[in-house]
Amino acid sequence: MKRLYGLIPAAGKGTRARPYTSNIPKSMLEINGIPNLQRNIELMRDQLDIVDIVIVTGYLAEVIETTFGDGQRFGVRLHYVRNRDLDKGLAWSILLGREVIDDTFCVILSDECYVNSNHYELKSSKFRESLVTCALKEVDDTELIRRNYAVQLEGDKIRKLIEKPLHVENDILGCGTFILSAEIFPLLDQAFRDSPDGYVEFVTFLGELCRSGKEIQAFFLNGSYVNINDRDSLARAKFLERSHNFARLSKALLIYSEGTEKNVSFTIERYKKTALLDRLYLIVPEENEIEQIAREHGIALIRCPRHCTLYGQKIRYALDQADADILILTEADYAFPARDIEKLLVYLKEADMVIGTRTTRQLMEQGTDLAGVVRLANVFVAKLMELLWWRFEGRFTDVGCTFRALWQSSWQAIRNETVAPGPEFSAEMMLELLKQRLRVLEIPVNYHNVSRKLNKNYRNINTFFRFLLLLAKKRIS
Repeated sequence: MKRLYGLIPAAGKGTRARPYTSNIPKSMLEINGIPNLQRNIELMRDQLDIVDIVIVTGYLAEVIETTFGDGQRFGVRLHYVRNRDLDKGLAWSILLGREVIDDTFCVILSDECYVNSNHYELKSSKFRESLVTCALKEVDDTELIRRNYAVQLEGDKIRKLIEKPLHVENDILGCGTFILSAEIFPLLDQAFRDSPDGYVEFVTFLGELCRSGKEIQAFFLNGSYVNINDRDSLARAKFLERSHNFARLSKALLIYSEGTEKNVSFTIERYKKTALLDRLYLIVPEENEIEQIAREHGIALIRCPRHCTLYGQKIRYALDQADADILILTEADYAFPARDIEKLLVYLKEADMVIGTRTTRQLMEQGTDLAGVVRLANVFVAKLMELLWWRFEGRFTDVGCTFRALWQSSWQAIRNETVAPGPEFSAEMMLELLKQRLRVLEIPVNYHNVSRKLNKNYRNINTFFRFLLLLAKKRIS
């Protein structure tokens, strides 16, 4: 059987995706903890049985080459070719693949994210009978076509390709997946020789092949597709991936305790009735009075070591111990009702962390003591954080709410940057995610606080100044 190579152009500067691409290539932007380049390597491997993949690097090439190495840990053989003339664009990167490739090859652009696609059906298509096969997709939004390329079809053959068309004649979007015969190399080489300015636009080049009578075949993709070029398209790619897999992802609730809450049985039973959760953990200090209750209710126990005495230390330890894709934090005194877990999870598809706010007066239940100066202090610190890090576009009213949900990948992204030992850890989590330009959303939640020990330990002037000191240190560091 003839060999099918893979080629992933990943040389570009990603200018439109700045500042995300200031320190990494655009292909290394992560979709839920996994670089998009890795996703496309695995797509080639799993759907097309491709073993040999050429990655054309350029801008910050060392980041890619160091991360993926020879490809052995991904079950492929990776070959690197450097593009030292980035201004020559995509066509030049593809032409450089001839240093390794001597047979038909599949090109997938490194900034294109595919979710639940049918690339595997390419294997049974007639791609070896054509010089080029282009992947297409039917779309509702014709603006996507204007930003990519349009085609005109005759049966399963492409008769015309138009790069970034001014007028869209159909609903067919041209995608960045191609299968190319190795015969494309001499044709592309000649196009560069004939170019007066040394630049060849790849889709325009394919259009000229069409006009000259070369056969270009169409292949229609299913699933979702995003061309990642900016903050919004990156967020869209994350949302599509999360939504597709959400039901299969494991979700764990971490119940924080001070170790003395006698009504923790009530809390555990209320949360156990939530069908959305796969597992529950009770977080306790090393010396406590309630761990036996956790065993009686059949939930996992996270006993913090002796040196973990403050809120931040215990939560950090517990986040490292919890085994789940989605982590939800709450309190042992049932301050936050189980029904609001669903609210957190709905918004989590759109964000990297969702936090509750207890400052919506209408959602505070009778007996709640988050009022007056305490409420104002939370709002003040939240607005100060907004002001000091304004360009990161955080919008908050409550920095101390312990009811929140985040992705395991979000925690891994910030765990080495979070060092606050006390209650200010909650604000530090928010801030470090913002600094990495990840999405933190705040939503109103129901709240009824009755924990005397939490109030005694953390609801005081000392906690207020701990929050202010944290912001000061982070701002000048």
